Amino acid sequence: MKMPRRRKGPIMMPIASMGDIAFLLIIFFMVCSNFVTESNIEYKSPNAVDVAPVDGEISVVVDKDGEIYVDGDPVDNPKSLTSTIETMLESAKEKDGANYVLFKCHAELTREQFQPVMEAIVEAGGVVIAVGDPAKDEQE
Repeated sequence: MKMPRRRKGPIMMPIASMGDIAFLLIIFFMVCSNFVTESNIEYKSPNAVDVAPVDGEISVVVDKDGEIYVDGDPVDNPKSLTSTIETMLESAKEKDGANYVLFKCHAELTREQFQPVMEAIVEAGGVVIAVGDPAKDEQE
């Protein structure tokens, strides 16, 4: 005797909560991301003739008052900057082998104010990448 087959209906997949799941994933990844907080540091980049986009793991900023910041955290002097950069470079080298340090300073600082910071970065073993704004044409 033949057994009658049951007819299978269409498979229903609940998709009403997919938007909620996507929203929660976006929030999760935003919370887990590492945002560099340099928005409270006031500095004006110097103008340069040739400026190319760069990317670095560590950021050192010297503001208009000569205050030094590493990834948004204040540093007392160039000597303590050297040890801080050395520690950060060790962890950066473990990740991707890079030893680049983005150096940003206020446009009106003199050489005597920012040169000790650059020397501290080099002494720590970092390769200095200076950051500036493109120079405007004088004809404009």
